Amino acid sequence: MSSVENCACFNVRRVARVITQFFDAKVRCHGIRPTQTPILGALQAKDGWGMAELSEWLGMERTTLVRNLRPLQRDGLVRANGSGRGGRVELEITQKGRTALAKALPGWRSAQNKVVAILGEERWSAIISDLEQVAVKLKDQ
Repeated sequence: MSSVENCACFNVRRVARVITQFFDAKVRCHGIRPTQTPILGALQAKDGWGMAELSEWLGMERTTLVRNLRPLQRDGLVRANGSGRGGRVELEITQKGRTALAKALPGWRSAQNKVVAILGEERWSAIISDLEQVAVKLKDQ
């Protein structure tokens, strides 16, 4: 059992599931899932995201991004413009998406503040930095 208990992948995913469930409880009542929040946030922060560019920035497989975008498009929170199938697809957040994100933000902020408070600001910053270093180093291998 020690190999499982010590497995980086298992532990990061296990903790990620717990944190995701915690965030879900805070934002789902606003019609947004925690996996959709960073997509909406990125689309609100920058105009003109292409599908490939956004999937790269989020660190998501394109098929995973498409799967996460479908309900956002269905609900009128995100609009996709372009041809797809080899052509550029540009994504944009709609006004309805901006409103939904704004309503969910206090719940998200509450969850974020709780997690950071448990870890401490300095430790949280170190964790983020360390995880980014791991991601950069592993991505090239």
